[in-house]
Amino acid sequence: MTLALTMAMSGYDHVRDLATGDVRVEGVELTSLTLPAEEIFYRFLRYREWHVSELSFAKYVALRAAGDDTLQAIPVFPSRACRHSSIFVRPDGPRSPRQLAGARIGVPEWAQTAAVYTRALLVHEWGIPLRDVDWVQAGVNQPGRQEKVQLQLPDGVTLSQMPDR
Repeated sequence: MTLALTMAMSGYDHVRDLATGDVRVEGVELTSLTLPAEEIFYRFLRYREWHVSELSFAKYVALRAAGDDTLQAIPVFPSRACRHSSIFVRPDGPRSPRQLAGARIGVPEWAQTAAVYTRALLVHEWGIPLRDVDWVQAGVNQPGRQEKVQLQLPDGVTLSQMPDR
């Protein structure tokens, strides 16, 4: 008996052979969708369009923390990026991470894994409390990006929405 599954994943080199069918899963007829991560997360969380999905670790944890147990995670981490690389500053901006205290910092989503790691760096590596930053949420490649999970911000932390950016 063969199990038919559909999987959505970004186009990472290290899972390409699975996505193309060059590597097969015994007993599974796999239909693989290669899409941008933003689209995968949105469509899977909103509509559950496929059986197996890449998903932001932070979003999964947020769902579980809110009592949602409709998804089962498996310990596979296809996105392998150094999260220090998710911090960008203007040429005339701060010269050291500690100078980000009091700054206006934009995030695409509060519950995005990269943003969670970045906030941890600010707090634990550079000693900047989250409440000491002016947090702004806006799109990256298009305006109006919105959270995909319910947020409970820490006391004293504010997050301004910029729906037109």
